[in-house]
Amino acid sequence: MTIEDIAPNEAIEVKDDEFVRSDLQTQLRDEILEVTFTKVNGDKRVMNCTLIEDVAPKNTTEQKEDAPQRKVNEDILSVWDVDAKGWRSFRVKNVTRVRQHVMAGYNNVS
Repeated sequence: MTIEDIAPNEAIEVKDDEFVRSDLQTQLRDEILEVTFTKVNGDKRVMNCTLIEDVAPKNTTEQKEDAPQRKVNEDILSVWDVDAKGWRSFRVKNVTRVRQHVMAGYNNVS
């Protein structure tokens, strides 16, 4: 299923946010997407991002064996910004638009 544009004034229930997050995460593992969202400070941000393993570097942070398991914040999604070449995150509920995006030098898998 492809994520379509989300109207900014459209109300999305919490259980739907989880579906949108998981669907968005699945698409990001296969392709580069242009995600538009509102930052916490109110600014609009457009980001070309992905979770493709060949594009995004592996997590190099080592977790100690005796460290407690970190809880995943389901409200936030961490992605690789292909323009800034760095990890960035955004609140899923603040996403206003998602587009498939083909960038020079990258092949979308889908």
